[in-house]
Amino acid sequence: MVASKVVVTGAAGFIGSNLCETLLKKNIEVVGIDNLYTGKLENLNSFKDNKYFKFVKCDIRNLSEIAPILKDTDVIFHEAAQTSVQGSIQNPSLCNEVNVQGTLNILDLARKNDVEKVILASSAAIYGDDPTLPKKESMHVQPISPYGVSKLAAESYLFAYYRVYGLKTTSLRYFNVYGPRQDNSPYSGVIAIFLSNIRRNKPINVFGDGTQTRDFVYVKDVVNANILASESIHSAGKILNIASGNPTSLNEVLEILKEEFHRKELMVNYKDNRVGDIKFSSANISLAKKIIGFEPKYDIRAGLEDYIRNYIA
Repeated sequence: MVASKVVVTGAAGFIGSNLCETLLKKNIEVVGIDNLYTGKLENLNSFKDNKYFKFVKCDIRNLSEIAPILKDTDVIFHEAAQTSVQGSIQNPSLCNEVNVQGTLNILDLARKNDVEKVILASSAAIYGDDPTLPKKESMHVQPISPYGVSKLAAESYLFAYYRVYGLKTTSLRYFNVYGPRQDNSPYSGVIAIFLSNIRRNKPINVFGDGTQTRDFVYVKDVVNANILASESIHSAGKILNIASGNPTSLNEVLEILKEEFHRKELMVNYKDNRVGDIKFSSANISLAKKIIGFEPKYDIRAGLEDYIRNYIA
């Protein structure tokens, strides 16, 4: 289906704002909601005056706030979440309230309002530290952080609502997303933190020896995956890995950044591993290709070049 009106939760956040911007370029009416707990209004600046866009400050944990907003909408892109592994370890109750109860609120209102589809931003954290690589959607999952547990619960609710109520739902398991508008707080993705420290000539902290790998995926590819999932007639009830399909070590990322910023050396401090962090990660994305036609356009070098040259330089 091609939606004419959508709701994006977490619209003022990193991925949500990029998704809103792309949807608006397609002349789709977008209602963005965010409680601005971590989202920033400045992320909406480039499209806030678009005639097809409306922003509402509200909290997905509050049913009475979000109920009127979810009426007469075709698709809900559910990006709102407490997204930090370390933050979930410090406050697991908050993580559960937002990621589980908040998702349940969205699903129940979607069911009652005859929403066509709900697309969930899920996470590779669900896989835990099982050493088997690459990660496939059919694998046994055993998350090792409250964040991972909360995303698994959210996915389970989506599938239950698909089976019990016939609500078309799709869970997209994001791997390590990076790109413009990503926050550079200590709880954010490593690339945003690396970039921030390089630009401020501050040392970069790497937890571990830098050989740990991540499957980094550029935010533009993630946005495309969301749109493909919303339009596909085959995505209902599915869980799909969204990644580049290629693991990259943190040391490799640092080498690319050193080249892009024309530095002879970077100041890097290698520290002890953090609790809850996994050592190696990579995704098999063949199912996403088969079901929704997802093919990432950016490898790590191309993504970093686009990010730095068009949004930072």
